[in-house]
Amino acid sequence: MAKFTATIEQAGDGSWTTLAVIGEHSILGNGNTKEETIESLRKGVVSLVEYLKSKGKTLPEVVDVR
Repeated sequence: MAKFTATIEQAGDGSWTTLAVIGEHSILGNGNTKEETIESLRKGVVSLVEYLKSKGKTLPEVVDVR
């Protein structure tokens, strides 16, 4: 299973944004609540995994982003 760290920040307007960099891929999530933003990121990661599988590739074992 790939592991990664994502940053999550709240903007001045109250919305949330999260960013994860997995290997050479960046995934951005956003939402009106922290929970919506994390779910948006989760969907992005799932989409990335599905894409990589369709190309016969896998995610890096461990990725750490700060």
